[in-house]
Formats: sequence, structure tokens, C-alpha cells
Amino acid sequence: MSLTSINILVVIAAAFIAFIANFVWFGPLKMYTRWTAALQQPADHVPGSGLSTPVLFGLTFASLVIESLVIALVMFGVCDNPSVVNGLGVGLLLGVGVAAMPSLGHRLFAGQGFKVWIYEVGADVVVAGVMGIVIAALE
Repeated sequence: MSLTSINILVVIAAAFIAFIANFVWFGPLKMYTRWTAALQQPADHVPGSGLSTPVLFGLTFASLVIESLVIALVMFGVCDNPSVVNGLGVGLLLGVGVAAMPSLGHRLFAGQGFKVWIYEVGADVVVAGVMGIVIAALE
């Protein structure tokens, strides 16, 4: 499958659902307090400070669109007849292999440790799996 044959509306829909999944993962009732504690941030720390809200969320959404596009390209490149199970598998494989593994070294060298890595890449892996499911289901 070529880049021009990817349904951009499906890619955007997967990115939007991933955006919501990240909101749930890092929402105040979920991992946010644990994540900021692992980062040793004060309780009143505002993530993304220094950026305006539209820029922060706009760039976050744009990055999810690119991630969704890459997942779609890989999935349709390796699967003859993508299914929801294939979508989940490709998403999780890319989430672990491409997002999580390089990030481990970054967190360790930054002195942030395994907890920060788990909280952050846990979201990345889940979101990649969700994107794969959405892309396969809607395509």
C-alpha cells in the first residue's frame, strides 16, 4: 500500500481516539500523580509549562497523526488482509519496539529511572495498540 492510498480520515480518527486514550491514561485520576511523583515534580507542577495550550495540544495531536500514519503504512505493508487482531499486533509491536525501547535509554541516562519510563511508555504502547485496532477496523 502506498502513502496516497491511505485513508487520511481513518488516520485522523485513530489519532483522535489515541489523544483521548492519552488523556485517560494521564488524567488526574490515573497515572498523572504517579508520573509526576516519579519525576519528582511538585504537586502543583503544570505539564507543558512554557507552551501555550493550543501549541501543546496541537503538537501532541500532530505527533499522533504521524504515528497513526506510520502504523497504517506498516500494517498494510506487512498484512495482506489486516484484521483487528493484526492491527493490535502491529500497533503493540511498534509501540514496544519503536517507542518504548529507545525511550528506556533516554530515561536511564536522564536519571529518571524505570518508573518514569513505565508510566510514559505504558501510554505509548497502549495508544499504538489502540491505533492499530482503529485503523484495521475502519479501513
